[in-house]
Amino acid sequence: MLLEDQSGVAQVDSINPGMTAALLDSLYEAATRPALWKVFLENASQALHADKAAILIYTPESAQISVCVDLGFTDELRRDTEHLTDFNPWIAAIRKHQAAGVRSAPFEDVLSTEAFSKSRFRNEARRKHKIEWVGTAMILAPGGTIPGLCLGRPSTQSPFSAEDEDLLRQLLPHFRRAFKAHQVLASLRESSAAAQYALDLIGAACITLDDKGKVLALNQRARTLIDEAETLRVKDRKLLAALTVEQGKLDACIAPACACGVGKTSCPGTGAAVLHSLGGDPLYISALPFHASWSFLDERPAALLFITAPQVQGHGEHRLWQSMFGLSPAECRVAEMMMHGLEVAEISETIRIKVDTVRYYQKCVYRKTGVSGQGQLMSLLTRLPSSP
Repeated sequence: MLLEDQSGVAQVDSINPGMTAALLDSLYEAATRPALWKVFLENASQALHADKAAILIYTPESAQISVCVDLGFTDELRRDTEHLTDFNPWIAAIRKHQAAGVRSAPFEDVLSTEAFSKSRFRNEARRKHKIEWVGTAMILAPGGTIPGLCLGRPSTQSPFSAEDEDLLRQLLPHFRRAFKAHQVLASLRESSAAAQYALDLIGAACITLDDKGKVLALNQRARTLIDEAETLRVKDRKLLAALTVEQGKLDACIAPACACGVGKTSCPGTGAAVLHSLGGDPLYISALPFHASWSFLDERPAALLFITAPQVQGHGEHRLWQSMFGLSPAECRVAEMMMHGLEVAEISETIRIKVDTVRYYQKCVYRKTGVSGQGQLMSLLTRLPSSP
């Protein structure tokens, strides 16, 4: 087993000829594209002549091992690796070296072959799964989880040699850096996903644009609007209005916000427009500059485009309003349009009911929600979550 703490640096600058370019390339590619960790395991198994390999995560607080990705593991081997932790002699060895701040050590210095051969873990897990020889490289992070690369060979093969140990030792700093990059990128992806979900939850359709107004990302509500509203479409990452005559309004709304987002101008423009579908239904657009701090990104976000469309929103909100205030479906529909700022006459024309009927629903909504006017209703409803 080879170990390295969080502050360790490479002991050897040269790369062992056995550590092929494909091995390192696949390691760093896996850091940015998690689906490629198995490719790295395939290359590591080939370089170290192992028939089984896995990326393991050991959590000291819970004393649990998780098999994150593996090659050549059966379901039973995966379960044994995770469930026989208490009998695994390597765990005690890891704890001892972590406490001592050991940075790296050859196999015998961590746990002797004799001690391992007498352990219950070897007898119940390794022998059952025909794993005779084990090579492991783990990164010690005080107080945190410990990621590791584990490789296994059957008894028909020779033990891991000094050259194999040297290869793993040289791989350690690269593994540490790649795993750190993987953690950072995973955190960014999760933060981005959480932000998109939050926008969905509050009923906002949002599109992220770059400095040229090209689409970088859409949350679920934005995709729904584009798919169903027939007011906007995306072609070659450019937003297009359904009505050609309104394209100028859309561009005039987007361009100043994007320019402001990347610092080309201090004025974000008016940042608002009303577009229409082929059937005449309105779509309300507002653009805000987005000042990204990571200027080295190839596709740097520059603006956020928020979209509301009364005719396609409301399903999630309506469920909440019915449960919370006891609004009827018709009252929910009217409340939704009032939330978007439509006046009584506009609501009457849009959903084709009499003005007096709209006023009746309006009074019911005010009474059930406890507000006294449209402004208070808008403030109340826009602060409530909804089902995406």
